Amino acid sequence: MSLQLRSEAEAHEQLRALYQALLFNQDCFDEFKRLLVLYQPSAEEGDDEPAGATAVRERLNERIRGWVGGHFEALSVLQVLQWRAIIVEERFTSPASPWRESNDN
Repeated sequence: MSLQLRSEAEAHEQLRALYQALLFNQDCFDEFKRLLVLYQPSAEEGDDEPAGATAVRERLNERIRGWVGGHFEALSVLQVLQWRAIIVEERFTSPASPWRESNDN
């Protein structure tokens, strides 16, 4: 269990480092947004990630590692889609958001 707690704490630290890079460096934010725009997921839900989208996601993860000083677990497909919805599509809740149902009531 301590290994899992350490992983969660590390994930929070990595996310905090990403937020700081995006908030305090306009160039990082602009490149982050540009790469998110280039990320074109599959049109059909449940389909595999297209090769072009995989390449963009890998490039995005590589750039994030550069901004935060090296160690950063790769963003998953779902995480990239969530970031894309927020930054590119300017949606602050995604369809998979647990808040959606409570906000609709």
